[in-house]
Amino acid sequence: MGRYPPRSVRGMSEPDISAQDAISIGSRLAGARVAAAQPARSGGNNRVFRLEMANGPPLALKHYPSDGRDRLGQEYDALSFLSRHGITSTPRPIARDADTFCALYQWFDGDAASLCPQDDDADQLADFLIELQKLRNAEGAQSLRNASASIFSPDEAIAQYEQRLDGLRRASQDHPDLRAFVDGSLVPSTASAIRQLRRRYAEIGGDPAADLAPAHRALSPSDFGLHNALRAEDGRLRFIDFEYFGWDDPVKLVSDTAIHPGSDLPEASANRLIERLSRAFEAGDDAFAIRRDVLYPVFGAIWCLIVLNAYLPESRSRRALAMQGGDLTVRLAGQLDKARRLHQTICQRDPDLTTR
Repeated sequence: MGRYPPRSVRGMSEPDISAQDAISIGSRLAGARVAAAQPARSGGNNRVFRLEMANGPPLALKHYPSDGRDRLGQEYDALSFLSRHGITSTPRPIARDADTFCALYQWFDGDAASLCPQDDDADQLADFLIELQKLRNAEGAQSLRNASASIFSPDEAIAQYEQRLDGLRRASQDHPDLRAFVDGSLVPSTASAIRQLRRRYAEIGGDPAADLAPAHRALSPSDFGLHNALRAEDGRLRFIDFEYFGWDDPVKLVSDTAIHPGSDLPEASANRLIERLSRAFEAGDDAFAIRRDVLYPVFGAIWCLIVLNAYLPESRSRRALAMQGGDLTVRLAGQLDKARRLHQTICQRDPDLTTR
């Protein structure tokens, strides 16, 4: 773990532990005295502390929200697997305590990569994901969980889109600009994408309800990009936040990484990343390119809806915007503008989609 990206791109958590709690828990987990604990980022709702050890290098203590999902177990198991198999660009796990929802990790120095993008970022992201796939058959891989919000069939992707859309449509009744974008642009283009998907599957005799064969699934960080990366002094990226790690459709992995607003990759960089990852996955899956072409706009629509989560009254992203202060209406309008730009980018990749 290391110095974390700004809170605006990370979301909110449950009430956090104090620095004194971090010292006490960290000392017990490390079996060594912690001299001091500093939040890894300024402001409230800190989840990670930099522990200054009385002897030895600093460590990271991460406190997980008790929200009913085993974030601690998912991340700790993932990073343990990666560490066992020689991955050094992710933090090495040291100890965990499920009772306090805390885990101790190697500390990474570095700055938030998203604050100062570099020309080779897309290649560094691709390099890591390609290296990750070499571990698909490694010891312990088959016992890893599915990624959070994993999708293994086109019908599952469509269902996730429709579920998110239903929630946002209810919220849009009080926001005419949001309703105009959703009903006038996002829904028509995605309906066109879904028709194309079903037509293409019918042409090849495929079943959009059938699950992707395990042999064609990918190991995925799920929430991956510059927003969860630190840049070391030598320019190399190190990757943090593996709470969602697991098995997923490689098309979703490629799409999510290229689209993720937290990375905000330039078009040329996103295309470079898609090209490199596609070559890697096409080598073992003849149908990968077809699935990528028809599913990419659906995953893009899902991301537009995720960006618009702030309009949902009880959403974490809405609380995050409110915590930042200022006029919430202005901040919501900013999210709508971001969704519009993302939607335009998705549509530009396929001239058959409606752009308005």
